[in-house]
Amino acid sequence: MCGFAGLVDPERSMRLDHALDGAAPVLRHRGPDGDGTLVDPARGVALRHHRLAIFDPRPDAAQPMTSASGRYTIVFNGAIHDHPERRRELESRGASFRTTSDTEVLLAGVEHWGLESTLDRVDGMFALAVLDRTRNEIVLARDRAGQKPLLLASVAGRVAFASDLRALERLPEPFATRLRGIDEEALHWYLTLGVVPWPMSIRPGVEQIAPGGLVRISLDSGRVERGRWWSPPLPESGEDDDAPTGGGRDDDRPLLDVLRESVHRRCRADRPVGLFLSAGIDSRLIAGLAAEVSPALPCFTLAGTGPFDESVEAAAIAARLGLPHRTVRPTDDEIIATATAIPEIADEPFADSSIVATAILARAARADVVVALGGDGGDELFGGYRRHAVAHAGGRLGLFAANLIDRVPHAVTGRLRVGRGSLADAARRRRLADPRVLDHAGLRATQGDAADLLDPLPGDPDGFAAAARGRRPVRSPWDGVSPPIRTVRDLMALDFRRYLPDDPLAKVDRATMAVGLEHRAPLLGRDVVAAAAALRTRDLFDRRGGRAPIRAALRSLGLPDGGAKRGFAVPIFDWLRGPLRDHAAALLLDAADDPLSPGRLERLFDDVQAGRRDRATACWTAMCWRAWLRSRGPSPACPRI
Repeated sequence: MCGFAGLVDPERSMRLDHALDGAAPVLRHRGPDGDGTLVDPARGVALRHHRLAIFDPRPDAAQPMTSASGRYTIVFNGAIHDHPERRRELESRGASFRTTSDTEVLLAGVEHWGLESTLDRVDGMFALAVLDRTRNEIVLARDRAGQKPLLLASVAGRVAFASDLRALERLPEPFATRLRGIDEEALHWYLTLGVVPWPMSIRPGVEQIAPGGLVRISLDSGRVERGRWWSPPLPESGEDDDAPTGGGRDDDRPLLDVLRESVHRRCRADRPVGLFLSAGIDSRLIAGLAAEVSPALPCFTLAGTGPFDESVEAAAIAARLGLPHRTVRPTDDEIIATATAIPEIADEPFADSSIVATAILARAARADVVVALGGDGGDELFGGYRRHAVAHAGGRLGLFAANLIDRVPHAVTGRLRVGRGSLADAARRRRLADPRVLDHAGLRATQGDAADLLDPLPGDPDGFAAAARGRRPVRSPWDGVSPPIRTVRDLMALDFRRYLPDDPLAKVDRATMAVGLEHRAPLLGRDVVAAAAALRTRDLFDRRGGRAPIRAALRSLGLPDGGAKRGFAVPIFDWLRGPLRDHAAALLLDAADDPLSPGRLERLFDDVQAGRRDRATACWTAMCWRAWLRSRGPSPACPRI
């Protein structure tokens, strides 16, 4: 796991020797074990890499790394979990290796098979940049699910890319001025969803490369060509909800065998490995399979309060497997310190409050391990959200009913729920969301109260966002990537394409990499994704809801398959009235040069302090925006007009 940045100057007019020096301090948390730089003024390209050494920590395995022929140089963030198998395959074709790193295997694969074929062959998570000296281009790519981030900025004919937005913000001119603004439409979406959805970024001129995306940058012209090396499989039929998604799977092994291989591969490392363990069935399954190869695998669980505390159940699972277990109990001071550090941890505005819990857990685990396994991806692949089960049970009527469930967890984008109102209320909000999503029985966003903060109270001056709505419609991040919602598999496909990379994977990557901890998700392994897509819809569900194949796998291992689904939630309402009250007041009640309505912010704060729980999410969303804005300093795009 690492971080990197790169710069392409087709005009060869920039001083590249130190152009990426400003990015170094903000990338070091991703790669604390070493750094390297390649500068090629003749080609107008510079690359910088910061390394978290997991495989082969020796200096020989450092990056940027150049291939044996000298044609390719790579900077790579991630892990190739099946690199021993691919190494043997490449050695049979005449390749030789000087390290035991996964990076060198990836690079040799590019030489022998080509980049896209190599990415399709390997089982891993990654964001990478490959300099191809023969074609005089740089190729960027991101893994299937979007586990690792990669951002791209084009300014005045120059092109830059990086693992973190802050690295782009610290580039020299012409980037420095351009990347100080605010993308108004991205802000709309953030206040609606609680995240900035790909391909948007909060900064104008910056985009998030799509999961499965492939971008070619010409070193001669700076031309950027966007495409894909992989696309998620879609349902084969809109009429038959029992059809598998497909995806060309040529592996007929039982699902448990596929899961076992994925978990076992992700236990490979030259540094200590551990596990984030909750009471949920996904992490329970991973623990059971990991214990087969790592009987001393340490497990870490965050203890919450009341219904948020899963530590007793998690400890019982660990004891049953004979695994050492540690319960992490944060103090009020730790909660405050972590919450106030969210702008640095999250990089962009990010309002999923469970990032606080993830960051606290990651910091505690990092004292003992450098790699941690987690259960992300199981809900999206195996129908684990309550909305999926309701939609499947009722067919078309179930789709309608699913949209009537109040506070459906992670519905569609992960943040949508039904409001108190009606279809008219949804229609009013279509300016901020895709009609194909909201047309289903009046869905609205949990961040709806936060989105209203852009609407001034009577007597308040108009904010820039209200003016922007009058100039042009808000573009939808779902355009071209979301199927019409006709079946439960459509809902699951949308969750996988949109919610998973925008929220859970962004959260865990940012929280773990803030402390130099590599997070691995076995349920997002290449073969697991293909196996899940090949299952019939009826096989995903039983009388207890979705994820039936996961429960069956648990029973095969002799582990309990029950337990309530709670997610990695935090008691944000209690925190805002307790340890985070002063932090909230300082952010919401003090004057700020941004477009949020001061009167509405004050009402929001007062409502939360008075005990209206359903406004805590909106309060936290506004707080995270303002905290992020303050951390970046004055922005020229935030006047009130």
